[in-house]
Amino acid sequence: MVDSNIFRQYDIRGVVPDTFNKDVAQQIANAFAFQVKSETGNRVPAIAVGRDVRLSSKDIFNGVADGIKDAGCDVVELGVCPTPATYFSSFFMEVDAFIMITGSHNPPEYNGIKLGIGHSTYHSEKITSLYDDITRYGYINADMRGQHRVDTINKHYIDWNIEHFSPLKDKISSLNRNINVVIDAGNGVASHVAPEIFEALGVKVTKLYCEPDGNFPNHHPDPTVEDNLEDLKDKIKENGADFGVAYDGDADRIGIIDEKQDVIWGDLLLLIYAKELKKKYEKPKIIADVKASKVLFDSLEKIGAESIMWKTGHSLIKNKLLETGAELAGEMSGHIFFKDDYYGYDDAIYASLRFLQAYVNNLCEENIGKVSDMLGDIPKVYNTPEIRFDCPDDKKFEIVNKLAEKFKKYLKEGKLGIKEIIDIDGIRVVFENGWGLLRASNTQPVLVMRFEATDKAEMEQYRKIIEKELKEMMDL
Repeated sequence: MVDSNIFRQYDIRGVVPDTFNKDVAQQIANAFAFQVKSETGNRVPAIAVGRDVRLSSKDIFNGVADGIKDAGCDVVELGVCPTPATYFSSFFMEVDAFIMITGSHNPPEYNGIKLGIGHSTYHSEKITSLYDDITRYGYINADMRGQHRVDTINKHYIDWNIEHFSPLKDKISSLNRNINVVIDAGNGVASHVAPEIFEALGVKVTKLYCEPDGNFPNHHPDPTVEDNLEDLKDKIKENGADFGVAYDGDADRIGIIDEKQDVIWGDLLLLIYAKELKKKYEKPKIIADVKASKVLFDSLEKIGAESIMWKTGHSLIKNKLLETGAELAGEMSGHIFFKDDYYGYDDAIYASLRFLQAYVNNLCEENIGKVSDMLGDIPKVYNTPEIRFDCPDDKKFEIVNKLAEKFKKYLKEGKLGIKEIIDIDGIRVVFENGWGLLRASNTQPVLVMRFEATDKAEMEQYRKIIEKELKEMMDL
């Protein structure tokens, strides 16, 4: 029996073996393969399948492969690889669709699937349509079974990046100094991929936790949690490194630490990239999610870029990128999407190479000496990390919607110093000198808050206002 709760907004994910296992994966892959046949019109489509380093991923791959072949489709086995390398296969290889088996940044007992047809990734109703097909049609065996071939993607992906960034290698060699970077792969899929590319470009790499291990013995592979970055900070300090890079478990989210051991969060990474894009485009379009700092949006306007605030969620951001023709998009969570000179999907390894490129360009062109100088002109603000409250899935959106109506009423009545309400994803309540955000997570039974202000005391005051209203609503 397949549990409907594993079909989420952006992927399919469950606990192994309770809600997600080889048999469940086989059912899902079988239903997906028939959707690929229907949408492509191809009688024998080829589906590329990659997997992460989790202990359950090989077994789940076997189930996925059987489900695809039983549906009369061919399997192209990519091996253990980053999620973006699986996306890359849809552009590099002659395949009709792709599946990535990964638990991403979740605890080791989780695993799941990300998938898509052509160059488009499934999300929302496309994901739940798989559950609908499983319950409606069950498991189907085609008249003829598909074939299975192995074509590991990592070498193609590594070679492409080395060739693509070859001009950067020349710039680095002209500096007459070492560029020293610490890479923390978190024992995930970037372990053997990212260091090889950086070293090929002439960077001195210090490897940290670059041994693939599905137990994740050193720290949880999630660069958005600062506790997971402590060892990386220590290694940067110890080595006097220029900067450090951290990847999540499947290498689609990035974390950057500067030479002062300060985190450069996803929104300010976008600003660094945008400054580079401004050298190439008169008015580049940059998309950021609702959790991003006001500093980002103000700074983008200041440098002459167009900013677009959008909903949180990597699939939603990716679709907005395609819709608007923007050159760049990103989230606080470290998903970065380059349409400029790339394919428009979230690739943390590629994003880290673009960061290296921006740093080297600054060293060559603007005579700055440190990564921290790249953000030296932004105003000081105080902000919180994401603050999460447990809230049942069947109530979280209702609570946010009711609070949105309440705060809109306060805005009309001129109460609480509210200047604006932005409701594209939850509610972003704008005050005189800052803002507070409340939204329902699309992937977990939680409510998410974040606050920012030019003064720490004001930030705490904004937090108290929204927390008070939230508590009253949840007590009803």
